[in-house]
Amino acid sequence: MNRESTRLAAAALSCLLLAGCVAVVQLPPPHVAAPADFPEDVYLKAASTAPVYRIDPSSSLIQVLVYREGALAKLGHDHVVASREVRGYALLPAGMVQARADFYFPVAALSMDEPELRRTAGFASEISAEDIENTRLRMLRLLEADHHPFAQIRAVRAAGTPPDLVLDAELTLHGVTRTLNIPAKLRVEGNRFSVEGETDISQTDYGITPFSVLGGALAVKDPLRVIFRIEGVRVGTSG
Repeated sequence: MNRESTRLAAAALSCLLLAGCVAVVQLPPPHVAAPADFPEDVYLKAASTAPVYRIDPSSSLIQVLVYREGALAKLGHDHVVASREVRGYALLPAGMVQARADFYFPVAALSMDEPELRRTAGFASEISAEDIENTRLRMLRLLEADHHPFAQIRAVRAAGTPPDLVLDAELTLHGVTRTLNIPAKLRVEGNRFSVEGETDISQTDYGITPFSVLGGALAVKDPLRVIFRIEGVRVGTSG
């Protein structure tokens, strides 16, 4: 590495350290009440006559893969952001006519770079606990988690027959709502259901400016890969 490259690398690392030392924002605890507009009453009312499933957070997982870019990308890391606090309901009537689902997760409960999830994603680099926490705090500040404490998803079937569906979904993040068409696999077995799939979203579509320093020499790519598996148990059963 020549002298100019060394200088740029040192500057990049300094910028990252400064970016990591963010002020702690005031965040709600992970287990908070549902969003004020969450339609829980719709599902509880429907459960008396139709198959309604309550999301099981203990077996549900949403992962977001974050990728680096730029001339100095090797100085940074790819990341896995995850939620294990997905809550909500799915209404899955016979024939999937008028099927729908609403779920949410608190942004403050997002985890960063769980070792097993990094291995599964193929991210080989090691990150210190301090760097992980600094990155998580920077992410929460970018998401303005104190003003927008929840991510919310509302989905209906757009096409297909189980298990292969295309979901017409509205994702609300950072106070912005966008529509997505998501290929997914849905399975209903006994009193439980599961749906899983993958899709891409862009940070800028949700008013989020991807992290970048040194004029983009070290940056986070705008597109994010979202991988999800949501499971639930039918309301009125023990699972």
